[in-house]
Amino acid sequence: MLLLFGYKIVKIEVFGENGALLISVDKNFVFPKNLDSDEESILIIKGKELPELDRGVRVTVIAYSKSGDRIKYPGMISVAHSRQMNVSLLKNRDARVLEERRRYFKIKVQLDGRALFLVRNDETIRFEEPADIEVQDINVGGIFMSSGFEFMKDDCVCVDIELNDGYRLNTMAKVLRVQTGGDGQVLGYGCAFESLTAAQEDAIGKYINRQQLLLRARQNGEE
Repeated sequence: MLLLFGYKIVKIEVFGENGALLISVDKNFVFPKNLDSDEESILIIKGKELPELDRGVRVTVIAYSKSGDRIKYPGMISVAHSRQMNVSLLKNRDARVLEERRRYFKIKVQLDGRALFLVRNDETIRFEEPADIEVQDINVGGIFMSSGFEFMKDDCVCVDIELNDGYRLNTMAKVLRVQTGGDGQVLGYGCAFESLTAAQEDAIGKYINRQQLLLRARQNGEE
């Protein structure tokens, strides 16, 4: 049974036997941590107006990691009423990474953006004027950015980044590391995106693919 070790699961989709999407959630779920054990592994989803299904109905679960990976798990409904769905993730079955949605390569960029506000120690800090940021690399999992504002590790920052095709990416990014030089000067911040929507993932992926094609075209022209 595959598990995204070290990666936070940020989104869950559950599909019925006919391939129809039953539910998609990015909160109010508990993903099991015992997939490598012999114990039953139960995915718990809570909410309102959830689909009501019979016990034993076979489903497919897609788990999204913060880094952009998706893993497909076969499952079986153990409880499914309007306020809670429990899915038993089946053991010894073909759980696998979906190749078409593996994380995109990280690419070097020079993208201007803004930090609109940040959350630090459960306190929201709003800027009088948005803080300018410069994105130096990007992938579906996150960004490396620099800024005149001094962020701290574990800050959750609302970033607004204009991709070159005119699409504006507005999402939360958590500061995982503060990178400094030999003199202690801050060089930038490694950040992981928090709960990207499928549309945002697709927009970033298309942007990265386009930049890779442009880079290859330039390299071929130079040759």
